[in-house]
Amino acid sequence: MAEVEHTEAASIPAARGPESWQRPAGVASVETVGRVHFPPIANGLDYLLSATEHLAQDPVTERALKYVILHLAAGAEVLLKARLQLEHWSLVFKDPGQATRKALESGTLISCTPGEALQRLRDIADVVIGDKDSKTLTQLAQHRNALQHYGLTGPSTEAPAVEARTAAVLDFLIRFLDEELLPALTAGERRAVQGEMTAIRSRLESITSFAKKRMQRLRAELDPVRAHTVRCGECWQFALVIGGPRPRCHFCWNNPSVACALAHHALIELNRRVVDAAFSDLQTGSLGLGERCGNCGCDTVMHGVMTAAYDDEDGALVALCFFCADVSPTQPTCVGCGRPHDKALNGSLGCPACLLEFRVER
Repeated sequence: MAEVEHTEAASIPAARGPESWQRPAGVASVETVGRVHFPPIANGLDYLLSATEHLAQDPVTERALKYVILHLAAGAEVLLKARLQLEHWSLVFKDPGQATRKALESGTLISCTPGEALQRLRDIADVVIGDKDSKTLTQLAQHRNALQHYGLTGPSTEAPAVEARTAAVLDFLIRFLDEELLPALTAGERRAVQGEMTAIRSRLESITSFAKKRMQRLRAELDPVRAHTVRCGECWQFALVIGGPRPRCHFCWNNPSVACALAHHALIELNRRVVDAAFSDLQTGSLGLGERCGNCGCDTVMHGVMTAAYDDEDGALVALCFFCADVSPTQPTCVGCGRPHDKALNGSLGCPACLLEFRVER
């Protein structure tokens, strides 16, 4: 009997100290090694698996949606920091200059925020994370914080919105795992997490299929208004119909103010700088994000907008008024401020003031 126990224990990767943060071991159970050991990758995958399991409930309850958001955000944070640990274990500390192995081993460290982890992955680890993926992860962290402090409220916590966001986050994290984390594991460690990876992938397909089927059902409603329908800032589907003081998303029922819709589009779709105040649903002005509309007179025209009609035969980026839904040909816009500019006078990139600011920052 003693020989059998020795063989079973030897087949499981040993729980390691700080080195295991650089090459995480597989999950070992209490029965086999006498203690619980959830190394970073296995821990992150367990969170993702839990999120998809809660989302698979029928019906999806408010409690299930709460844990989808909490566990998805936790899994994303753990996996991002696991990649930081591959670079060096001190990078997961809030202040790497104060990092100690004792704090790491005891779990008493004060770790960096998700935003700081993203920044360090790009700047130090040279990991390529696109702006849209970065915004997706940042918005997830914001929803998690709001949920923890204020509860489950608003259109962003409706089941369709949560499912769509979950699909976007899982899609990124699976690519991130395949490209940045799994290659660092041993063959045995990869086998140990293969079951979770398979389950998560299959559920991602189911969630994505749900979004596609729902969009197909909405086609009759959305086809007539494709020319002034944009991607929703909450569920990321081309279902936010512009027009009037409160645009409405037909996919997740998000109903933002015009100012908030402008801010989301400027930040997420056009990668422009946007002040935090612009996202307040009480904000009525466009805070300089929009140009004056010749049709309604509001400062709510944004240039370079991709609408749902972009994929049509003659589709193109347009200038769209986020209040009256007037569509007109777009003008060249500055890469800095997003405002129209004269290419003949200023060149192809933008207005002189923004280009000067860019050079100073560099």
